[in-house]
Amino acid sequence: MSTVMITGCSRPTGFGQLTAKAFAAAGHTVFATMRGAERGQSLLDWAEREGVDVHVLEHDVNDPTSNRDVVAEILKRSGRLDVLVNNVGMSSFGALETLHDAHIRETMETNFFSAVDLTRAVLPEMRKQRGGRVLFVTSMAGVTGIPGESVYCASKFALEGLAESLAFEVERFGIQVSTIRPAFFNTGMSMHNTDASSFYATGTEYDDFNDRVVASTSEGEVAGEDPQLVAETILEAATTSQPKLRWEPGVAAPEVKAARAAASDEEWRAYVMEELGLADWLKPAA
Repeated sequence: MSTVMITGCSRPTGFGQLTAKAFAAAGHTVFATMRGAERGQSLLDWAEREGVDVHVLEHDVNDPTSNRDVVAEILKRSGRLDVLVNNVGMSSFGALETLHDAHIRETMETNFFSAVDLTRAVLPEMRKQRGGRVLFVTSMAGVTGIPGESVYCASKFALEGLAESLAFEVERFGIQVSTIRPAFFNTGMSMHNTDASSFYATGTEYDDFNDRVVASTSEGEVAGEDPQLVAETILEAATTSQPKLRWEPGVAAPEVKAARAAASDEEWRAYVMEELGLADWLKPAA
Protein backbone atom coordinates (compact mmCIF):
# COMPACT_ATOMS: atom_id res chain seq x y z
CA MET A 1 0.00 0.00 0.00
CA SER A 2 1.10 3.57 -0.70
CA THR A 3 1.61 6.73 1.35
CA VAL A 4 -0.47 9.48 -0.22
CA MET A 5 -0.51 13.25 0.25
CA ILE A 6 -3.57 15.20 -0.90
CA THR A 7 -3.92 18.97 -0.67
CA GLY A 8 -7.14 20.93 -0.24
CA CYS A 9 -9.11 18.41 1.82
CA SER A 10 -11.24 20.64 4.05
CA ARG A 11 -14.67 20.42 2.34
CA PRO A 12 -16.69 17.20 2.65
CA THR A 13 -18.08 17.64 -0.88
CA GLY A 14 -14.78 18.63 -2.45
CA PHE A 15 -12.50 16.51 -4.59
CA GLY A 16 -9.78 16.53 -1.92
CA GLN A 17 -11.71 15.02 0.97
CA LEU A 18 -13.57 12.57 -1.25
CA THR A 19 -10.25 11.46 -2.71
CA ALA A 20 -8.75 11.07 0.75
CA LYS A 21 -11.62 8.76 1.67
CA ALA A 22 -11.26 6.78 -1.55
CA PHE A 23 -7.54 6.13 -0.97
CA ALA A 24 -8.04 5.31 2.71
CA ALA A 25 -10.91 2.92 1.96
CA ALA A 26 -8.61 1.14 -0.51
CA GLY A 27 -6.06 0.55 2.25
CA HIS A 28 -3.58 3.37 1.64
CA THR A 29 -2.09 5.68 4.27
CA VAL A 30 -3.45 9.17 3.63
CA PHE A 31 -2.13 12.55 4.70
CA ALA A 32 -4.88 15.08 4.03
CA THR A 33 -3.67 18.67 4.21
CA MET A 34 -5.58 21.91 4.64
CA ARG A 35 -5.46 25.37 6.14
CA GLY A 36 -6.85 25.03 9.63
CA ALA A 37 -6.48 21.41 10.70
CA GLU A 38 -9.63 21.72 12.81
CA ARG A 39 -11.60 21.70 9.57
CA GLY A 40 -10.56 18.09 9.10
CA GLN A 41 -12.22 16.76 12.24
CA SER A 42 -15.15 15.25 10.36
CA LEU A 43 -12.67 13.40 8.12
CA LEU A 44 -10.83 12.06 11.16
CA ASP A 45 -14.12 11.01 12.74
CA TRP A 46 -15.01 9.13 9.54
CA ALA A 47 -11.59 7.44 9.47
CA GLU A 48 -11.98 6.28 13.07
CA ARG A 49 -15.41 4.81 12.34
CA GLU A 50 -14.11 3.04 9.24
CA GLY A 51 -10.87 1.87 10.83
CA VAL A 52 -8.68 3.39 8.11
CA ASP A 53 -5.38 5.30 8.18
CA VAL A 54 -5.94 9.05 7.71
CA HIS A 55 -3.87 11.91 9.10
CA VAL A 56 -4.81 15.59 8.88
CA LEU A 57 -1.98 18.12 8.65
CA GLU A 58 -2.03 21.92 8.82
CA HIS A 59 -0.69 23.23 5.54
CA ASP A 60 -0.60 26.49 3.59
CA VAL A 61 0.29 25.61 0.00
CA ASN A 62 1.21 29.23 -0.73
CA ASP A 63 3.98 29.17 1.90
CA PRO A 64 7.19 27.46 0.69
CA THR A 65 8.25 26.77 4.28
CA SER A 66 4.92 25.10 5.03
CA ASN A 67 5.29 22.96 1.90
CA ARG A 68 8.67 21.66 2.99
CA ASP A 69 7.63 21.22 6.60
CA VAL A 70 4.60 19.12 5.70
CA VAL A 71 6.63 16.90 3.37
CA ALA A 72 9.24 16.44 6.10
CA GLU A 73 6.52 15.52 8.60
CA ILE A 74 5.07 12.90 6.27
CA LEU A 75 8.51 11.39 5.68
CA LYS A 76 9.18 11.40 9.43
CA ARG A 77 5.96 9.48 10.09
CA SER A 78 5.92 7.12 7.10
CA GLY A 79 9.45 6.99 5.75
CA ARG A 80 8.31 7.53 2.17
CA LEU A 81 5.85 9.39 -0.02
CA ASP A 82 4.44 7.55 -3.01
CA VAL A 83 1.66 9.78 -4.32
CA LEU A 84 1.17 13.54 -4.39
CA VAL A 85 -2.25 14.85 -5.41
CA ASN A 86 -2.08 18.59 -6.12
CA ASN A 87 -5.76 19.28 -5.62
CA VAL A 88 -6.03 22.65 -3.88
CA GLY A 89 -7.58 25.43 -5.94
CA MET A 90 -9.76 28.52 -5.94
CA SER A 91 -12.32 30.01 -8.28
CA SER A 92 -12.05 33.14 -10.39
CA PHE A 93 -14.84 34.93 -12.22
CA GLY A 94 -15.06 38.21 -14.08
CA ALA A 95 -13.97 39.87 -17.29
CA LEU A 96 -10.18 40.26 -17.28
CA GLU A 97 -10.30 44.05 -17.51
CA THR A 98 -12.33 44.25 -14.30
CA LEU A 99 -10.43 41.79 -12.10
CA HIS A 100 -8.53 43.19 -9.14
CA ASP A 101 -4.75 42.80 -9.42
CA ALA A 102 -4.55 41.08 -6.02
CA HIS A 103 -7.17 38.52 -7.06
CA ILE A 104 -5.32 37.69 -10.28
CA ARG A 105 -2.11 37.06 -8.39
CA GLU A 106 -3.84 35.10 -5.63
CA THR A 107 -5.49 32.83 -8.21
CA MET A 108 -2.22 32.09 -9.98
CA GLU A 109 -0.38 31.59 -6.68
CA THR A 110 -3.00 29.18 -5.34
CA ASN A 111 -3.83 27.27 -8.50
CA PHE A 112 -0.43 27.13 -10.18
CA PHE A 113 2.62 28.32 -8.26
CA SER A 114 1.67 26.40 -5.11
CA ALA A 115 1.63 23.16 -7.10
CA VAL A 116 4.98 24.03 -8.68
CA ASP A 117 6.58 24.59 -5.29
CA LEU A 118 5.06 21.56 -3.57
CA THR A 119 5.98 19.28 -6.46
CA ARG A 120 9.57 20.54 -6.29
CA ALA A 121 9.55 19.76 -2.56
CA VAL A 122 8.39 16.18 -3.17
CA LEU A 123 10.43 15.23 -6.23
CA PRO A 124 13.81 14.68 -4.49
CA GLU A 125 12.33 11.96 -2.27
CA MET A 126 10.50 10.28 -5.14
CA ARG A 127 13.67 10.39 -7.19
CA LYS A 128 15.59 8.69 -4.38
CA GLN A 129 12.86 6.06 -4.17
CA ARG A 130 13.01 5.62 -7.95
CA GLY A 131 9.23 5.77 -8.00
CA GLY A 132 6.17 7.89 -7.34
CA ARG A 133 3.07 9.43 -8.83
CA VAL A 134 2.44 13.18 -9.13
CA LEU A 135 -1.12 14.15 -10.01
CA PHE A 136 -2.47 17.60 -10.82
CA VAL A 137 -6.19 18.28 -10.61
CA THR A 138 -6.64 20.67 -13.51
CA SER A 139 -9.93 21.13 -15.38
CA MET A 140 -11.47 21.20 -18.81
CA ALA A 141 -10.83 24.92 -18.26
CA GLY A 142 -7.24 23.92 -19.02
CA VAL A 143 -8.38 22.59 -22.40
CA THR A 144 -10.66 25.39 -23.61
CA GLY A 145 -11.13 29.00 -22.64
CA ILE A 146 -14.32 30.04 -20.84
CA PRO A 147 -15.78 33.56 -21.00
CA GLY A 148 -15.48 35.34 -17.68
CA GLU A 149 -12.93 32.84 -16.36
CA SER A 150 -9.78 33.99 -18.14
CA VAL A 151 -7.47 33.87 -15.12
CA TYR A 152 -8.87 30.57 -13.84
CA CYS A 153 -8.33 29.09 -17.31
CA ALA A 154 -4.82 30.53 -17.43
CA SER A 155 -3.97 28.77 -14.16
CA LYS A 156 -5.29 25.44 -15.43
CA PHE A 157 -3.65 25.74 -18.87
CA ALA A 158 -0.40 26.43 -17.01
CA LEU A 159 -0.79 23.25 -14.95
CA GLU A 160 -1.44 21.22 -18.09
CA GLY A 161 1.75 22.50 -19.69
CA LEU A 162 3.73 21.97 -16.52
CA ALA A 163 2.55 18.38 -16.13
CA GLU A 164 3.22 17.37 -19.72
CA SER A 165 6.72 18.84 -19.62
CA LEU A 166 7.50 17.38 -16.20
CA ALA A 167 6.53 13.91 -17.40
CA PHE A 168 9.44 13.96 -19.86
CA GLU A 169 11.89 14.92 -17.12
CA VAL A 170 11.06 12.38 -14.43
CA GLU A 171 9.98 9.20 -16.20
CA ARG A 172 13.51 7.78 -16.06
CA PHE A 173 13.28 7.93 -12.24
CA GLY A 174 10.11 5.84 -12.16
CA ILE A 175 7.92 8.90 -11.49
CA GLN A 176 4.65 9.10 -13.40
CA VAL A 177 2.77 12.37 -13.93
CA SER A 178 -0.94 12.74 -14.66
CA THR A 179 -3.55 15.46 -14.93
CA ILE A 180 -7.16 14.97 -13.87
CA ARG A 181 -9.45 17.16 -15.99
CA PRO A 182 -12.99 17.43 -14.59
CA ALA A 183 -15.74 19.36 -16.35
CA PHE A 184 -18.91 20.13 -14.39
CA PHE A 185 -19.15 18.62 -10.90
CA ASN A 186 -21.30 19.64 -7.96
CA THR A 187 -18.59 20.34 -5.37
CA GLY A 188 -19.77 23.75 -4.19
CA MET A 189 -16.31 25.20 -4.91
CA SER A 190 -17.36 28.03 -7.18
CA MET A 191 -19.47 29.75 -4.56
CA HIS A 192 -17.44 28.53 -1.59
CA ASN A 193 -14.24 30.58 -1.61
CA THR A 194 -15.80 34.01 -1.26
CA ASP A 195 -18.41 36.30 -2.73
CA ALA A 196 -17.46 36.35 -6.42
CA SER A 197 -18.27 40.06 -6.66
CA SER A 198 -15.16 40.74 -4.58
CA PHE A 199 -13.03 39.47 -7.46
CA TYR A 200 -13.78 42.36 -9.80
CA ALA A 201 -14.58 46.05 -10.03
CA THR A 202 -18.16 47.19 -10.63
CA GLY A 203 -19.59 50.23 -12.35
CA THR A 204 -18.18 49.20 -15.74
CA GLU A 205 -19.59 48.11 -19.07
CA TYR A 206 -18.98 44.54 -17.96
CA ASP A 207 -21.38 44.56 -14.97
CA ASP A 208 -24.15 42.62 -16.68
CA PHE A 209 -21.65 40.23 -18.25
CA ASN A 210 -20.01 39.47 -14.90
CA ASP A 211 -23.35 38.94 -13.16
CA ARG A 212 -24.46 36.51 -15.85
CA VAL A 213 -21.17 34.60 -15.77
CA VAL A 214 -21.45 34.07 -12.01
CA ALA A 215 -25.10 33.01 -12.30
CA SER A 216 -24.53 30.56 -15.15
CA THR A 217 -21.48 29.01 -13.45
CA SER A 218 -23.40 28.50 -10.21
CA GLU A 219 -26.31 26.92 -12.07
CA GLY A 220 -23.97 24.65 -14.02
CA GLU A 221 -22.22 23.48 -10.87
CA VAL A 222 -25.47 22.65 -9.08
CA ALA A 223 -26.50 20.57 -12.10
CA GLY A 224 -23.07 18.94 -12.33
CA GLU A 225 -22.02 15.33 -11.96
CA ASP A 226 -21.23 13.52 -8.70
CA PRO A 227 -17.73 14.55 -7.51
CA GLN A 228 -17.19 11.01 -6.24
CA LEU A 229 -16.44 10.13 -9.88
CA VAL A 230 -13.42 12.42 -9.76
CA ALA A 231 -12.16 10.84 -6.53
CA GLU A 232 -12.43 7.40 -8.09
CA THR A 233 -10.58 8.58 -11.20
CA ILE A 234 -7.76 10.05 -9.11
CA LEU A 235 -7.43 6.76 -7.22
CA GLU A 236 -7.29 4.84 -10.50
CA ALA A 237 -4.75 7.23 -12.02
CA ALA A 238 -2.48 6.85 -8.98
CA THR A 239 -2.65 3.08 -8.71
CA THR A 240 -3.05 1.71 -12.23
CA SER A 241 -0.33 -0.46 -13.71
CA GLN A 242 -0.87 1.38 -16.99
CA PRO A 243 -0.51 5.09 -16.13
CA LYS A 244 -1.29 7.80 -18.64
CA LEU A 245 -0.86 11.56 -18.77
CA ARG A 246 -4.46 12.77 -19.03
CA TRP A 247 -7.68 11.58 -17.40
CA GLU A 248 -11.16 12.96 -18.05
CA PRO A 249 -13.60 11.79 -15.35
CA GLY A 250 -17.34 11.51 -15.82
CA VAL A 251 -19.44 12.06 -18.93
CA ALA A 252 -19.15 15.76 -19.69
CA ALA A 253 -15.36 16.07 -19.85
CA PRO A 254 -14.83 13.62 -22.74
CA GLU A 255 -17.76 15.22 -24.54
CA VAL A 256 -16.31 18.71 -24.15
CA LYS A 257 -12.90 17.52 -25.32
CA ALA A 258 -14.36 15.88 -28.42
CA ALA A 259 -16.62 18.82 -29.24
CA ARG A 260 -13.77 21.32 -28.95
CA ALA A 261 -11.54 19.23 -31.20
CA ALA A 262 -14.25 18.99 -33.85
CA ALA A 263 -15.12 22.70 -33.96
CA SER A 264 -13.36 25.67 -35.49
CA ASP A 265 -12.47 28.54 -33.17
CA GLU A 266 -15.37 30.57 -34.49
CA GLU A 267 -17.84 27.70 -34.17
CA TRP A 268 -16.70 26.96 -30.64
CA ARG A 269 -16.93 30.58 -29.53
CA ALA A 270 -20.50 30.85 -30.78
CA TYR A 271 -21.46 27.51 -29.21
CA VAL A 272 -20.01 28.33 -25.78
CA MET A 273 -21.61 31.76 -25.64
CA GLU A 274 -24.97 30.27 -26.61
CA GLU A 275 -24.69 27.54 -23.97
CA LEU A 276 -23.90 30.10 -21.28
CA GLY A 277 -26.72 32.42 -22.32
CA LEU A 278 -24.25 35.05 -23.50
CA ALA A 279 -24.77 34.93 -27.25
CA ASP A 280 -25.89 38.57 -27.33
CA TRP A 281 -22.50 39.59 -25.91
CA LEU A 282 -20.90 38.78 -29.29
CA LYS A 283 -22.87 41.61 -30.89
CA PRO A 284 -21.01 44.92 -31.40
CA ALA A 285 -21.36 47.36 -28.52
CA ALA A 286 -23.25 50.57 -29.15
